Amino acid sequence: MTGTTLLVIIVVVVILLLALGAIPLFSRRSRQRRREEQRERTREEFGGEYERTVEERGSEEEAERELRQRRGRVERQIESLSDESRRRYEERMHEVERIFVDNPERSIELADRTVSDLLEERNLISDSAQDDRETERSLAAAYPEIADDYREARRARAEVVARSGESAGEGSNEETTEELRQVVRKYRSVYERLAQD
Repeated sequence: MTGTTLLVIIVVVVILLLALGAIPLFSRRSRQRRREEQRERTREEFGGEYERTVEERGSEEEAERELRQRRGRVERQIESLSDESRRRYEERMHEVERIFVDNPERSIELADRTVSDLLEERNLISDSAQDDRETERSLAAAYPEIADDYREARRARAEVVARSGESAGEGSNEETTEELRQVVRKYRSVYERLAQD
């Protein structure tokens, strides 16, 4: 064997060893890149609910798993609306908007009741003892695009109820009326999304 042949063999062996050593590194990076892409899709898909769940669970991986499991469970239990139910809810939402001018607080209560009834009929509220947080989680799993509107509307409704208890008899100013109008809009967006499928 000549020195040149030996040198070529050594170079080939070294290149093969480097290539074999690089395969696991590339494989690991590829898996990591796929996980990152999946995580980004989950973040986009679930919006703010993803961040909330990560914070609660302390891990993106656990949050991802929980959100996927929750969505699967919720999607299996969701019921469709009949055409008659859709008409009935649409009438109720028109009533919400009609009475807003004369009684914005009552309008908010009616909007909340309408959306709650709709959630219950769609089976997003599985029993009457279900707490608001579980309802929000179910809604966020199936309809993440409206979950924040629902949370904000419910929070604002609670503030309205508290405020009306404190200031019975006081008139409302334009700023408060505009805040209430925004609450009705949030309930309307939740209603529209829930009533469409």
